[in-house]
Amino acid sequence: MKNGVRRAAKDDIPALVEIWKACFFDSEEYINYFYRENFDRIEVFVYVADGKPVCIVNILDAEFVYKNESRKAKYMYAGGTLPEYRKKGYFKKLMQFTFDRAIEEGHGLFFKPATKYMTDYTLALGTEIDSYFRLVTVEPDGREEFDAVDISHIEYNRMRNEAYSDIPFARWDDEHVRWCVNENSYFSGKTLKICLDGKEYFLMGYAENKTLILNETNLSLSQIKRISSSLCKTFGAERIKAYMPDFSCNEGERIVSSVIYNLQKRNTYVNLILI
Repeated sequence: MKNGVRRAAKDDIPALVEIWKACFFDSEEYINYFYRENFDRIEVFVYVADGKPVCIVNILDAEFVYKNESRKAKYMYAGGTLPEYRKKGYFKKLMQFTFDRAIEEGHGLFFKPATKYMTDYTLALGTEIDSYFRLVTVEPDGREEFDAVDISHIEYNRMRNEAYSDIPFARWDDEHVRWCVNENSYFSGKTLKICLDGKEYFLMGYAENKTLILNETNLSLSQIKRISSSLCKTFGAERIKAYMPDFSCNEGERIVSSVIYNLQKRNTYVNLILI
């Protein structure tokens, strides 16, 4: 085809892997794992130049939910361009394609920019910042114990939907949560139900270089601090880095978690977004 946007086919996966590798720090093994497990359930669009894909964006289904309202939304992930094809306007054309499609089909778009440059780049295209994380580092000093059991993706998603039912949040289907749980296991992580203060909480995390990365939990920061030593022992870590919702935490580094297009600004909680 001439230069332009098209949906990727399975035969394109080697090219998709090369673009992804050129833009991010993920290993080739992980990227192939991602496409092997997800290609059939997601959409991947590419911009073709010189007869080959040179830009990609991966798109996953979700919903933005608040009380009795539900709006179809699509999460844009790992978008980028081969270095030798940058500054030619190709990625902008790919983004504009997804924006026009969202208007035409009546769904919203959201994504987490990887850098401040990408945040500013997409704001110039008409997006808006909707929500933030707090990335908090916790040195273990709380020695309170807790009970925990491994849980399935079905149970995790049920608990998650119940926990966030009173706020605007991104709701995912069970298949996406299955992937998130499996990906967490790929990095030797754990997906747990934790019993604390007579209540049940969920937690998903993995240890990296002796740091426990908490991708998601509905424990409060004060609760995490209370059980920090026990958490580190459970995961074989020496410290904790937790992605906490901005609406419930005022400590740590404030970073953009969601940029939106064709959606109402509500400070929507959007975790499980493949950080």
